[in-house]
Amino acid sequence: MGGFEEWAAAAVEVFGEIKPLADRLPQDRFEVVVKEHEHHGGAAQRLLDGVAREVGLRQAVDVRSAPERTSSSFGLAVERRIRGLLRDASPLEDWVRDAGDAPVERAAARARDLAPRAVPVGTRDGQVLDAFTVGDRARPALLLVPPCGMPVELSRRWLRALGEDHFVVTWQSRGLFAPGGPEEGMASGVADQADDLLAVMDALDLPTCHVMGLCGGAVIALDAIHRHPERFESVSLWHGDYDFGADSTKTDHQQDVQALMELGADSLDKATAYQKLMHRPAALAKIPERVAPLVLYPYATPALFHHYCRLNFAIMTFDVTDLLGDIAHPALVVTSRTDTTAHPAGSHRVARELARAQLVEEPTGDHLSVFDTSIRLTQLAVDFVAAQHSTTPGHR
Repeated sequence: MGGFEEWAAAAVEVFGEIKPLADRLPQDRFEVVVKEHEHHGGAAQRLLDGVAREVGLRQAVDVRSAPERTSSSFGLAVERRIRGLLRDASPLEDWVRDAGDAPVERAAARARDLAPRAVPVGTRDGQVLDAFTVGDRARPALLLVPPCGMPVELSRRWLRALGEDHFVVTWQSRGLFAPGGPEEGMASGVADQADDLLAVMDALDLPTCHVMGLCGGAVIALDAIHRHPERFESVSLWHGDYDFGADSTKTDHQQDVQALMELGADSLDKATAYQKLMHRPAALAKIPERVAPLVLYPYATPALFHHYCRLNFAIMTFDVTDLLGDIAHPALVVTSRTDTTAHPAGSHRVARELARAQLVEEPTGDHLSVFDTSIRLTQLAVDFVAAQHSTTPGHR
């Protein structure tokens, strides 16, 4: 029964990752097309119905041998992730015959037990954030600053790995996860987002912590630590997306995304016009299947996309030059030679200009691979925090 138990756990995780995007889509069903449908009989449909029910997916999932309609990029991102579950599950009929729905129910119960604890946090300007905690509060506190606009599920593997040794805290970007969507014109600057970081710390009664910034989250971390150095013990910055004004070295991807963010941030009308283009299946061409439903989340509706552009454009154009020389905290800066999303030259410069930085440049690894949380990367993060904890008197 081990195969079924493992499949059920993977299925619950996959459905948890597609749910944030699915919740924003207007459709009432997804079509999962598998050529070997006749070999699964009704077992595939029964299992996927059970997983969807346990996770709380609003849409129906229809298993078919041929499509009845054409899906948008958003629907395809969801459907491909679900289809991958059926590619990895050949003896479905045997599983259902021998064990029924029990393994799926057990997997969902375990996932709920292990899920990050959600904590609503009020901000200084009256917004409500979704913060999340993992691990034992008695252990050293580590605040993970996620990439702008990404659901917490993208960082779930980091939370799980770091939560074994730390009290880990993170949150989701302001406005983008509110049930009614973002408020028109709500604050979106880097300082506002860094204030959210402090609001999360205050709400959870963390006088100090280690801070870990991923991608654009590295910029938020730097601004917070620069303005409130007494609140932080060390900082690690992973594949940061940095701007240095006219002296910036950026990849083609960074320049293209920055131009897109500027366009979408300008007005809701412009954001709406571009967001329509994101419905084309071609939008999925360069996005790995595993993360596509998460990466596409802030593009799901015109209102989300417009607000995401405002938040992310502020990050991508925030000149960090004057911050670095004033930050004296121990720092770990991580990049890779093959990151074509955020130019490694930015990380090199940050490491040179921070007073106490250690640079680690991986020989390979694209930008999204950092979220795969290899044993090497998680150990690097844990060892860095442990080194500060063991040498800092009075550490939490």
